[in-house]
Order: sequence, then C-alpha cells, then structure tokens
Amino acid sequence: MIEFSSVSETYPSGQVAVRDFSLIIPSHSITTIVGSSGSGKTTLLRMINRMVTPSSGQVLIDDEDVATVDPIQLRRRIGYVLQEGGLLPHRTIIDNVTTVLRLQKVGKREARERGMEMMKIVGLDTSLATRYPSELSGGQVQRAGVARALVTRPNIMLMDEPFGAVDPIVRRELQDELLRIHTELGTTIVFITHDIDEALRLGEQIVIMSQGGVVEQIGTPEEILTKPANEFVAKFIGINEDRTSITTAQVGDKVIAYDSLGRPLGVLR
Repeated sequence: MIEFSSVSETYPSGQVAVRDFSLIIPSHSITTIVGSSGSGKTTLLRMINRMVTPSSGQVLIDDEDVATVDPIQLRRRIGYVLQEGGLLPHRTIIDNVTTVLRLQKVGKREARERGMEMMKIVGLDTSLATRYPSELSGGQVQRAGVARALVTRPNIMLMDEPFGAVDPIVRRELQDELLRIHTELGTTIVFITHDIDEALRLGEQIVIMSQGGVVEQIGTPEEILTKPANEFVAKFIGINEDRTSITTAQVGDKVIAYDSLGRPLGVLR
C-alpha cells in the first residue's frame, strides 16, 4: 500500500506544485492520476521514489516513511517507466532490460535469462535483444521500458505518461498489454496521463487534478462519469460536450455502439 499523508510541495519561487494531498493507493491496484501540465501529477509520482522530497507531509509504503529509506535502494525496488522508454541509446535492448539486475549483482547468465523472459511477458520478440533502441519502433521501445521496470518483479511500478509518444493504435495495444501484465503479476501501478480516456480505461482509482496541485476528485471510473464533483471535472471528462454518451443500433444480427458523433465504437456482446 502507498499512502500520501498531507503532502505539499512548494518551489523556491513560491509556486505551489502540490497542495495538502492525501491518498491511499491499495496494493495490487492501478491508480491513474490525470490532469493538464502544471497540475502536479508528475511531482506526486516522483515523491514515491524520492526523486522529489515534499515540503511537508509524508509518503509511506507499507507504513514505512520513504524519507527513512536509502533513495538508491528504494529506486531499485520500484519500477519506473518514462514517456519515451528512457532507454540508454548505446546499450542493446537486453542490456537495457537487465540494467537493474546487474546493479543488484545478479550473474550475467541469470540476468539475461530473466530479461528474455520479461521481454516475452511484455510481448517483445526476443530476436530484438541484441538490437539498439534506435533500431526499434516507438511501441517496441515502450515495451522494452516496461520490461526493464518489471524485470526485478517490483511490487510497485511508476509510469509517467508512458504511451504519450506513440500512435493511437499502438497506444491501445500497450494499454491492453499493461492490463494483461497487471492481471498476471499483480503489480501496484501508479499511472500518470493527461488523457482522460486512458485514465478511465486503465484506472481502478482515478485522481483528477487541476493547476497548482489541487485535487478536484478521487473516485472509480463509474463515480467520475456518473457523479462529477464539480464543473471542472464535468468539463475535463467532456460531459458538457456530450462526448461520453453512447447510443446503440441493431445492424443485422449485431448491436453496434456509437459515440455522440455517430462513430462506431464496437459490437456489444
């Protein structure tokens, strides 16, 4: 379990990044934090692995204050995926994936075996192991980044807009892959995004934030959609634009779902 207890972060300039934020993230769950640039969502994420130290308040993992833990050891226990994979360009994919294992003094052969296994789990062809990041597609780079974050089987994985730089089709595939991996491994995932559709699709708990680190609403996808806390949330999720309404129509022996613009979304089962 991850707990934020009244954390705030104020920059030396006086700008408030996060304001009196409290949240409990249950173990083995996916929590998405969504908001525009400047809402403090990445700052919150980095508090978990001590890349940011809050001005006040505490961040606890399983009731242990992260401020009391050696930051290097803490970060090696927590997976971290950046927007563009964060791979080292001069190292092969397998060397990138096994970086943390090697830092933990795992033998080269064992590290390679575990790295290959994790590449398979994230849907990355092991024939790419000896290639370099520049030789892979954007989606493959992201899968390699996820493999590197998961190779030590961490209890927690932090993901900072990891799918923002790929096209919509690949993005959907990566979301599917993440949900499958989460079901298989049970990792606690904190996922940062500016895309409300992505947040609703992935998150079991959703945090919607506005400028200056203000929390506008915390809830399940169903609660966010049916009971927006205020006008900001309603606008953010698009209710005022009727973007979340869905209609259906019988087409032959199938029932097709359509969005508010009449575009088909899929077949109802």
